[in-house]
Amino acid sequence: MLQVNRLKIIINTDNGEYGFDEEFSRGLNFIASPNNTCGKSSVIAGIYYCLGFEQIIGGEGEKVLTDAYKSYIKDGQNVYAVLQSKVYMEIYNGVDCITIYRAAKMDNRQSKLVTVYFSDMDNINNKDTELEDMYVLSKNAAVHEKGFHAFLEKFLGLSLPIVPTSDDKERKLYLQLLFSAMFIEQKRGWADLFSAMPYLGIKEAKKRIVEYLIGLETITNERNKNELAYEEKCIKDKWKNVLSAIYTESNRVCCKVQGLPLQAEILDEGFQNGVHLVKGTEDNNLVEIYIKQLKDEYKSLSAVTPKIVDNYDEIEEELGKTQECIEEMYRQQAEIRRQFSIENISIKKLQEELDNINTDIINNKDAKKLRDLGSDLDSEVLKDICPVCHQTIQDSLLPNQDKYTYMSIDDNIKHLNAQKEMYEFAINGHKQRKMELDEALQQSMSRVNTMTRLAKSLRNDISSVDENISEAIVFKKFEISKEIEDLENYVDFIEQQLQKLQELSDEWKEYLIRVEKLPKNKFTNNDYSKLNCLQRNFISNLESYSYSSIDSLDKVEISKDTYLPIVENFDMKFGSSASDGIRAIWAFAMALMQTSIEKLGNHVNMLIFDEPDQHSIVMKDLKAFIDSIILLKEKSQVILGITIKDQDTREVIENLNAEDYRMIEIENKAFVKI
Repeated sequence: MLQVNRLKIIINTDNGEYGFDEEFSRGLNFIASPNNTCGKSSVIAGIYYCLGFEQIIGGEGEKVLTDAYKSYIKDGQNVYAVLQSKVYMEIYNGVDCITIYRAAKMDNRQSKLVTVYFSDMDNINNKDTELEDMYVLSKNAAVHEKGFHAFLEKFLGLSLPIVPTSDDKERKLYLQLLFSAMFIEQKRGWADLFSAMPYLGIKEAKKRIVEYLIGLETITNERNKNELAYEEKCIKDKWKNVLSAIYTESNRVCCKVQGLPLQAEILDEGFQNGVHLVKGTEDNNLVEIYIKQLKDEYKSLSAVTPKIVDNYDEIEEELGKTQECIEEMYRQQAEIRRQFSIENISIKKLQEELDNINTDIINNKDAKKLRDLGSDLDSEVLKDICPVCHQTIQDSLLPNQDKYTYMSIDDNIKHLNAQKEMYEFAINGHKQRKMELDEALQQSMSRVNTMTRLAKSLRNDISSVDENISEAIVFKKFEISKEIEDLENYVDFIEQQLQKLQELSDEWKEYLIRVEKLPKNKFTNNDYSKLNCLQRNFISNLESYSYSSIDSLDKVEISKDTYLPIVENFDMKFGSSASDGIRAIWAFAMALMQTSIEKLGNHVNMLIFDEPDQHSIVMKDLKAFIDSIILLKEKSQVILGITIKDQDTREVIENLNAEDYRMIEIENKAFVKI
């Protein structure tokens, strides 16, 4: 809860000290004056300012305050310059009192500095009183320990939710937004519900405010859904990264992996047994067997006496086979490049067709939109009529057209969308084929380099002295040794990556369990109860305040999408007169507090209405509004800034029970000489 106990404003001028110092009570408090220029709004602005909520008034810092705080004070016919001004406010949370001090105009003290005294106002100067300086309306003021709004949130017993922002991030719901539903200021606050709410980048801010104030569980459920959506994306991205690492390493050693789980799923513990590593393009050439073959070949080469004289004929024969192999691989590379070029041409043609289809879809949708809107333009095409011959358009050159049924604009859009999907699928297929061709080309080029080095070694052997050691055999042993090492490292790497997939599988299982635990419906039974309570209180208030812009209040609902009042699915304000618009603001602000009290929501049970009798409100309706406030006097605090400009208004207040309200009456000016 929040209760203002006392407000003290001190303004130093060249004619001494002026100010305002009044206590407030639980329940209804009037700040009243005989006309609208006595400073009621300046006093109420002091409350906003002390709490760091001046953005609701329309700005930040002392610049939103009236001239009395920063420029001049009028005293009768005299005008005095303001030298310094400051505001103190004592507030109560149901357990503790603190006093907030904020300067409006002062050398060497900026307006964003707030001092909190942990005592009532009478004792702030005691030597035993603890105090702490904080900052407000600066970066992190809502989250850091020295941020005043972070402190105020805890002091008021609130736990503000983390909500989505317009830049697709998440941030805490700001107190300024929350209090724009509770503090209705004079200049902008009566235009519409939440009309004085500052823009702070929170997505669907009005919805988030109502959600939190009446304590809907959807805000927790939606956050859980957002967290799970983010978790799902993270797991899938990690899974994709593991697969990408596997593919990259496989291409490097000219291998491929069979049996990989391509999408995030719950894997069996022994799923690795179903994953096979294959060397080259042959599916049955398992890496483990290939490594064994390499080791056998290495042993056989080690058994050979590495001298040219011992294997001269074999060297010549092997050189011939090596050259044939290189030539064959060059032919394969040429074929791969030819197919790569064909794929590029196919993609280009398909993309051109897809661009045309997208253009046709846009044109058809525009035509449909104009037709559905009842366009009166002389475009007969919209009516499927030829603008030249005025006959029905038949999209065919076949004879006997009357025997065929032709597509309407709606059917044409469906057909074009189906074509679009088909072309996109085809383009993706060709792009995938390009990737496969590119991988095959890289593998072939790597193999050619190895074979070319081998051929060079064989030629060196042929031209060498017979007793020389065979360079080809040494090269082959080196290459085989290197390939064995690479493949064994590759096998180890794949095992590590498969272990990562197993760990991600465990995360995926936990994710699915949490998804299953989410409520199947958007609203819980408690949420429905709270929304129904809000609707019931709102309609009851409208009836009490004589809202009459619609023929039946039974048409009024609280939207399940926005949590704001609607009539026949339209925003209620569109059908309201100016005075009924004011009544609707009274009714909704009160209904939020009433519902929170009844359903144990998060409202601080405090409201401020500055000049609620806008647009010549009928006095009996103002009285009904005041009576509804008095009904909650033991559970809330409401401050009304009101101008008693006629006898009717005065009679409304004078006819109240004196125990039901506190009157702070300003006879001339709010800030008087002290």
